[in-house]
Amino acid sequence: LPSPVKTTRALVAPAAVSTASAAATEALSLSLREALRLVEALAARLDASLEGTSPSRVALGSALAAAFGFRVASMLLDARRAVRRRGLLFVLFAFVKRMPVVRGAVAREKRKLIDEMDADMTAKSLAAGVPAKLASLPPSGHPVQWVLREAERRGEKDATWRPSNSQMSGAVYVADEKHFEMCSAVYARFAHSNPLHADAFPATARFEQEVVNMAAHMLGGGVGEGRNQHVCGLMTSGGTESILTAIRATRDYMRETRGIRKPEMVVAYSAHAAVYKAAEYFDITLVRVGVDKRTMRMDVDATRRAVTKNTIMIYASAPGYPHGAMDDVEALALIAVEKKTGLHVDACLGGFVMPFASEAMGEAFAKTHAKPFDFRVPGVTSMSVDTHKYGLAQKGSSVVLYASPALRQYQYTAVMDWSGGLYISPSQAGSRSGGLIAQTWAAMVHVGREGYVERARDVLVGAAALRDAIDAIDGLETMGADVTMVVAWRSTDKEVDVYVLNDVMTKNGWHLSVLHAPPALHYCVTPANVRSVAELAKALAAATAETRALSLCGEKGVAGGKAPIYGLAGGLPDRGLIGDILKDVQDLMLKNA
Repeated sequence: LPSPVKTTRALVAPAAVSTASAAATEALSLSLREALRLVEALAARLDASLEGTSPSRVALGSALAAAFGFRVASMLLDARRAVRRRGLLFVLFAFVKRMPVVRGAVAREKRKLIDEMDADMTAKSLAAGVPAKLASLPPSGHPVQWVLREAERRGEKDATWRPSNSQMSGAVYVADEKHFEMCSAVYARFAHSNPLHADAFPATARFEQEVVNMAAHMLGGGVGEGRNQHVCGLMTSGGTESILTAIRATRDYMRETRGIRKPEMVVAYSAHAAVYKAAEYFDITLVRVGVDKRTMRMDVDATRRAVTKNTIMIYASAPGYPHGAMDDVEALALIAVEKKTGLHVDACLGGFVMPFASEAMGEAFAKTHAKPFDFRVPGVTSMSVDTHKYGLAQKGSSVVLYASPALRQYQYTAVMDWSGGLYISPSQAGSRSGGLIAQTWAAMVHVGREGYVERARDVLVGAAALRDAIDAIDGLETMGADVTMVVAWRSTDKEVDVYVLNDVMTKNGWHLSVLHAPPALHYCVTPANVRSVAELAKALAAATAETRALSLCGEKGVAGGKAPIYGLAGGLPDRGLIGDILKDVQDLMLKNA
């Protein structure tokens, strides 16, 4: 077919084109002449007004005007950055709260709320039945048996750990007591070791390298068709450190190779809270995009629009913590390659489950719920995977992986001019626990590939069953389209407040995870709680009916429950105030420990 442009040109007579061109040129010339006359008139008026003024005053006035203009421009740019980073409402409320009357009223109401929470926490704290909190070292040391007995007594208020029938969402992952005891024994054997001194503790260094190698091969590294043989990494203390480490390394890499001085990171609203820590710690602007309302996956089109010349990274989840959604990593990787930016995949939850989905559940399941998301996808530059979750190691251990050693080097810190000698550290921590590294290695080689496939099957089958059971409960519906370890649900009945529902479930011994925007709950299925899924479904149906009955009777909720707090947090448009309250709550938690 002929080009539309060529066809259009063929249909227009040359004479007509020439006449139109001449008319356009004449119109442009008239506009320019008018603009020049206006500038000349303004210049003449300015000269007349300054007639008789000394040159020094003209120069000083010009300098002051320029300084004022620069200051105004700087304030406008700061405001623009604040709006982009925090949102318009946050900036407006921050301005209003500076007014004395408003500031006083907010402080009084916040103090009242914090005092109520303090009284509640104090009543439930460990203090009851335990000697006064230590404020200094005891005058003399206690015997070993006293220490062990006291530690056991203090642990009596902790949530009961049932290794094969837990009622907690996530948190506990190990269901095999012998496996747990083995990890503890290996930890004790190497508790004294430190990979910072690899020459003194070569076994610890080898353990770490093998853990990284196993994780890398599981996620598309190593030798083989479609694999990236350059994948490398390091162990960290947990998922947050893995995420922070990858983001900081990418920021520094992009600054060095692309000259990006005002880094931005594109994340979904469902991205893990660790990205907010990274933004604060490393002075990175978060550019947040929405999620698909049906699948809860990161909006690919919005991501493409959000990427700029300052973007250092697109952050994807596999799956995301709130709703268990598997972001479309393949589509996001195409954007990352095209825009020459990094792509981090947060597989802290899914790293030891979703790679085995096809073996555990079949190819059809994997094509729908576990599309490629690791280093086999060109464009993925870093990943985080938690060994202390579905890797079944003890807290806290995780792995950060990079597509190449060149990127990993940007997480190192080298000190050349220190009086203590030449210093090189591969991580934020200097000394690290060799015991944690060793027990992680022990967990992985003990479970093996077949063991992880078996546990992935248990978790995914349990999650699918829970989704079906929740969808059958009147007033509730599951969220997202992917079947992963996380099952999220919301209310479809105005008489069923999910936060009150959570209080009812908590009263009955269940520990669910509370979500915001939109209000929802989720349950993270693990090897330790998968056997309680059927029991959970029954308890949830009964609690939904109880919540509805409370609402119809005019009751606000469960006495002493947290629904009012969650409702307040979700309803207040001033997110800055919520942040201030959260900081006060954190102080209370540390105080009342």
